[in-house]
Amino acid sequence: MLKFFRIWMALIQILIGIQIFLAGYGALGTGDTAESFELHIMNGRLLGLLALVAILFAALSRAGGRLVGMAAGVFGLMVVQSLIAVISVGGTTAGQLIFGLHAINALFVMGLTEATGRSAKKILESRKESGAGAAPAAATTA
Repeated sequence: MLKFFRIWMALIQILIGIQIFLAGYGALGTGDTAESFELHIMNGRLLGLLALVAILFAALSRAGGRLVGMAAGVFGLMVVQSLIAVISVGGTTAGQLIFGLHAINALFVMGLTEATGRSAKKILESRKESGAGAAPAAATTA
């Protein structure tokens, strides 16, 4: 299950890359702003859902509370992303400053997602080492 979790986190990372593209696409889109950012918003909602499910997968992988906490942190940062988007008021200086935090928080989402995937990889490697080391020891005692 841990291997699946790692793949799940890689999928989230890919979608974050697409999200960045969609933000640029929306920013330079013509016409209504809401229409220009529609794909960005839809992908963001999908990312939030995938991050929520990642918590479950982290728990099912039995890799410990740290990994579950990291997955929960990714979901929490996704919630913050939505809150920033809702709170900021377009066309005002304060709204623009608040919305600037949306981009900064996105960097935190990317970083924590990457760190969570790396943590899962380290746990997988340590499980392989301990499993490989235990098999010869068992064979010598038999």
